[in-house]
Amino acid sequence: ARSDVTRARAAALGGADLGVVIGAPLDFRLGYGVFGGRDGAAPARVVHIVDAPGRLGGTAPVAASAAGDLTLVLDGLVEAWTATGKASAYQRWCEHLQAAVRTASQSDRALLRASGDTVHPVRVYGELLRVLDDDAVVIGDGGDFVSYAGKYVEPARPGGWLDPGPYGCLGTGLGYAIGARLARPDAQVVLLLGDGAAGFSLMDVDTLVRHKLPVVMIVGNNGVWGLEKHPMRRLYGYDVAADLAPETRYDDVVRALGGAGETVERCDDIGPALARAFASDVPYLVNVLTDPEATRRRCTRAARTAREHRPRTRAWAARARGTARGPRRRA
Repeated sequence: ARSDVTRARAAALGGADLGVVIGAPLDFRLGYGVFGGRDGAAPARVVHIVDAPGRLGGTAPVAASAAGDLTLVLDGLVEAWTATGKASAYQRWCEHLQAAVRTASQSDRALLRASGDTVHPVRVYGELLRVLDDDAVVIGDGGDFVSYAGKYVEPARPGGWLDPGPYGCLGTGLGYAIGARLARPDAQVVLLLGDGAAGFSLMDVDTLVRHKLPVVMIVGNNGVWGLEKHPMRRLYGYDVAADLAPETRYDDVVRALGGAGETVERCDDIGPALARAFASDVPYLVNVLTDPEATRRRCTRAARTAREHRPRTRAWAARARGTARGPRRRA
């Protein structure tokens, strides 16, 4: 069954004494390997385990590391932990994390059911979660719109979530969708696209149509490169080359290629549109016009550093535009 374990992520990573990272690099997605330290506590010790020596390493020191067969490593960890007989000692910690999940879920409820004159991106996920099967394959291809999926869409099974990985290369989604549909012909295959990402590979819908591969595509269409526009405004006070044509009919592109689709402008129309998409048995694109001012705030180490340097950054930006007060010094 689908769960919400990632909603306790901040509480778990921030309050941990020990972090065991298995099969993943210590990059920005995991705070570069810096965990713990909440409320003045010491940083957590970190054990890093990967499947190849070349994947070891990071910017933060680790207490221990190993490279090898991850299945054997995990089996060994389970056996060793069971032998200690200490599982019950962490019941209070588990209850703390379960409480964090409940609190987060309660705070999510309002956005997942949000209504108004404009569509908040989270409302799209609120409707999608109602109709998503446990064996569904969900593919993320986008920036700001898809970042919400990482928060609200919890895969129920291994292989239930696909994305470009740490480099975030846009345009991979249609290729992933083709492969997922061929590999799992009886499962729901859902492709989440920002309108920026749609511009990279939407023409590959032609392949879906020619090979009769039904995929449900959902475009969060806010008319901007949200992951660029909003941070630029916060950091510099203006944005450059971050606007797209508003209300573009990406569903018309899919129809022209032989698929089907529709544009949705109202919150109450999202659910019925998704129902039609899943029932269509053809490549179907639901083009949801979302609020261009809605954005997900992020708190990463890079973001904190940027905030610290914001006054200097804004002064530099003002000089670059020729609006800074006073003469500029020559080098």
